[in-house]
Amino acid sequence: MKRYIHTFDRKLIKKILALPDWVRPTMLFATLLGQPPITVGVAGIVIGYGLALDKPHLAIGGVIAAVTFIISSILKVFLRRARPENDYVRNMIIQTFSFPSGHAAGSLASFGMIGLLLANAWQWNALSIVELVAVAVVNIVIGVSRVYLGAHYPSDIIGGWIVGAAGLVAIYVLVLAA
Repeated sequence: MKRYIHTFDRKLIKKILALPDWVRPTMLFATLLGQPPITVGVAGIVIGYGLALDKPHLAIGGVIAAVTFIISSILKVFLRRARPENDYVRNMIIQTFSFPSGHAAGSLASFGMIGLLLANAWQWNALSIVELVAVAVVNIVIGVSRVYLGAHYPSDIIGGWIVGAAGLVAIYVLVLAA
């Protein structure tokens, strides 16, 4: 199994690194957008907004999004997968393990939560679909940016998306479908 994951990672890294040089500024912006202070900050804003408006379901959604990032961070400590070896990783201010990607988990949970909350508020109309597609594209670009810059392997991103998707399902089931 490990061999298949390494083969998958190598092939996808090769494709992502073949992107033209003009995408680099977009990748740097996307990786910034997925930074934990931003994604956890979005969750915190939703918590505060929910508490200020006496809408506890919003606050619960924000808590779940923040906890999703925390779970991905705890998984990193237990799974201890080393990051790729390159200058980008060596220059990272905070050195953590690679799997799962906190950027991928946090952005999917936080930005996905915003997407679901807006879609629900708009009663799932055509604009909701456009907005959810935009959230999906942002999350994909954030994930690709982490591989493009050399911070993660593609399988780390997929692992992060799985953790983020679990958080998003919990938000949907416990907050929106309740």
